[in-house]
Amino acid sequence: MENAMSLRLLLILSGGLEILAGLPALITPGPLLSLLLGGSADQIASVLARLFGAGVFALGLACVKARHDVASPAGLAVSLGITAYNFLAAVVLLWTAAASGLGGLLLWGAGIGHAVLGLLFVSALMTEER
Repeated sequence: MENAMSLRLLLILSGGLEILAGLPALITPGPLLSLLLGGSADQIASVLARLFGAGVFALGLACVKARHDVASPAGLAVSLGITAYNFLAAVVLLWTAAASGLGGLLLWGAGIGHAVLGLLFVSALMTEER
């Protein structure tokens, strides 16, 4: 039960963060892209940032809803999905920061934050009792 609580708290935390990241990307993607990548956004980048915002907002909602039933197959599926997202986001963000020369104020922090959340989810999922 203690592990279910930690998985529950991780879903709440990660879900809330994704909702908070998704809203500005949906509404005003330019400032978010500038903070993240250190450059201005053209029309295509703005559309893609809005699509990203919609996706992470929806993922955040799924996480927040799944917190009520983390041990069910659906709750575990959401947990696996957000774990994979966090690791993949960490790889993309950290690779971008290290290799591309792009980088705003948030790029390294966002990459490291996603990596930490991914590791915390793996730890919670590995100890999940079935």
